[in-house]
Amino acid sequence: MNKYAFLENVPDLSVDAYSDSFDDGEWLSLVAGLNGVDQVLEYAKELIADGYSLINLCGDFNEDHITELMKDAPEGVEVHYAAYLPEELRKLEALEEYKEYGQIIFGGVEEPVHLELQSPEMNTHTVFIKDLQQALQEAERFAKAGVDGIELCSSFDLDMTKSIIAAVEAIDPTIPVGSNGITL
Repeated sequence: MNKYAFLENVPDLSVDAYSDSFDDGEWLSLVAGLNGVDQVLEYAKELIADGYSLINLCGDFNEDHITELMKDAPEGVEVHYAAYLPEELRKLEALEEYKEYGQIIFGGVEEPVHLELQSPEMNTHTVFIKDLQQALQEAERFAKAGVDGIELCSSFDLDMTKSIIAAVEAIDPTIPVGSNGITL
């Protein structure tokens, strides 16, 4: 069984209080939030030691964090962080609050599977999809529902990320979209 995690920095929360998982038979996927960058990095190290081979981090991380995680990681482990194209970064920096967080993740599903994590500080809306068409539909659904931002898993390359950005902008041009599948 392959193991995947999407980790985010969420104030005042622990993985015990703010996590959920989805098992599609091929991948065990964990979505979790922890309080602070240091806690997220420590937890990521624990997951790598537990056999997680793919970890995506929210946009609070950078290349230095990836280097730190990879220095002791076994061969075959991949770690990515959500990067933002320049215009998307401007949108992110202009946000007054970031309470409603959307995540789109490729998974072995036919129909979208939704996970919801809620707290007074942050609500994470995660959807597992099978293809770009479903991703576009879910991105539009997130935009109509009023999420503050969307981050994509590392399966989204630059062209796919730009497609999601265009779909979201057509509904609400203020919502930033970041992707673990692009590097800047």
